[in-house]
This record gives sequence, structure tokens and C-alpha cells, in this order.
Amino acid sequence: FFTIKAIVKKAMRADNSGELVYFFVRGDDDGEETKMLNTLNRKDSSFLLLDDASVEEIRAVGLEVGFIGPYGLRHITQSEYIYFDESLMEASNLICGANERDFHFVGVDLSTFEGLEYADLAVAKEGDLCPRCGGELYYTKGIEVGHIFKLGTKYSSALNAEFLNKEGKREPFIMGCYGFGISRILPAILEQKSDDSGCVWSREVSVFDMVIVISNIKDSTQSQFAFALYENLKAQGVDVLLDERDERFGAKMKDFELLGFHCALIVGKALAEQKVELILREGLQKIELDAQDFTKLVGRLLGILGGEKCLIKH
Repeated sequence: FFTIKAIVKKAMRADNSGELVYFFVRGDDDGEETKMLNTLNRKDSSFLLLDDASVEEIRAVGLEVGFIGPYGLRHITQSEYIYFDESLMEASNLICGANERDFHFVGVDLSTFEGLEYADLAVAKEGDLCPRCGGELYYTKGIEVGHIFKLGTKYSSALNAEFLNKEGKREPFIMGCYGFGISRILPAILEQKSDDSGCVWSREVSVFDMVIVISNIKDSTQSQFAFALYENLKAQGVDVLLDERDERFGAKMKDFELLGFHCALIVGKALAEQKVELILREGLQKIELDAQDFTKLVGRLLGILGGEKCLIKH
């Protein structure tokens, strides 16, 4: 045996009129208000929202709170809006209210009822099974970047934007708009990609595509090579930054990791052996590049900046 729970709501229309509507779910489930409202609107699109029905309103139609069940409900209430969650379809061995104070029915079999209307009404819970693949539902954190704003009739009334309803009377359009939260995009990216060392930006939103870090600014060979590379890449349209500060190499790398530039090219001691090192900020993946042929090095960097696939191939 398991119980079925009655949820009574007051469905409201634009003219502030409303009527009681009835939903049944399993006793261990809750009703999802959006699903319930959408179910109503498939029959009558005039409903705008659902309010909680008061005890007085429920008693006024001849029902007792806590003892509401499907037996004779349509006859008692004369309501057109009585729905059952899909999980109850033809369910048996149920316990439900008898529509009389202090009484319940036991062993109820919904397959013996006629004309029941079923819909997806229940709130999805962690552990529920997917009806397609059978996988379990689980929760994960997310961040909202898009918004839907209900504008009502504020602007349509001001603009005299109206339509003819089914009675042929003019009514203002009920408006809404969709907005993309630009200020939320950056936090959303960092929620997904940042690590303990700092920011990790996609190349599309990174402040710079690349930072060239001179390990020892007092080494003229390193400085000249880095300046030449900087000017060449900039001429090729690369958004490049040259870190020529007279700071410790470790401090410069900490800043690179903290700020999250797409990648860093290290010009350091290895230049004596015609080598430089490229570090992708995401995952701090490193690759050693041959610096003997300056033109080939520039071409290789342009290829890498065109997509990480180039780095994997090499």
C-alpha cells in the first residue's frame, strides 16, 4: 500500500478571478507548480498563476483538508480540473482520503476509475530514473546566465498593443522578455575552469592570448629575443603582452597563473640551447619549442593559438 496526496490550488486569471483545481501525486512526492500550471493551460490558457487554497475555500466546496480523495470529487466540486501524476497511472493498493473528516479508503485501484486525466506533475528528485535511458537523476551546481522577465501588461498598455480575445473584446498583450546576463558570463566561466592557482580563461574571453615572460630582464639575449618575438606576434594580430618587469621569475609566473592568460611563453636559460617553453594556462600543460628558426617558431605559435588541437598534433 502507498498513499496518494491531494494538492489543492487556486488558479488565478488576469482579471483576478480564480477557481480551485486539484492534483494528485504519490504521498512521497511533491507537486511542481510550473508543471501543474502548464497542465492547466493545455486546457485553458487563461490561468496565469497558482495560489495556495485556504482552508475556508476548500471547506466551502464541501471538502475537508487532509481527507481529500478522488472518489466522487468531480461530483462534489463540479470541477473540470482534476489531474493525476503519471506515476499513479492504473496504480492499485492505494490509501486516499474519503472526502469525509477522519475517514480514508484503503485498497483503492485507479484502473477502475473512468476518465482520469494524467500528466507529469511531480517534482523530480535525486535518484529518480530517466524514462529513456534508466540512469539516475543527480544534482549538480550551476549558475544562471539567462533570465526571463514577466512584464505583464505594463508596456503593452502604454503602447496600446492589444488583441481581440475569444469574446471579441480588446485586451493588452501579456509581455515578457529574455535577457542574457553579461555580468554573469565571467563568473560562470570561472566556476567551471578556475583552479587553486587563480583564473583560467578561455581564449575567447582572455585578456591576452599570450604573455611572453622574460626570465631574467638583465640578460640582453633573452630581452632582445623576447622583444623581437613580441613585435612579430603583435604584427600578426596576436593579442600579446610582454612581461619585462624586473621581478623574480617565480613572481611573474604566479601573476600569470593568477590572471589566467591563455598561455605563457617563457624566454629563459633554455634560450642558450635554442629552446623556449610554452605553458597553456588550463591544466598548466607545457611544451618545449625549438627557437633556432625564428620564422618557424612564430608560425608554430600562430598554429597553437589557432586551437589546442595543433598543440596535441605536435
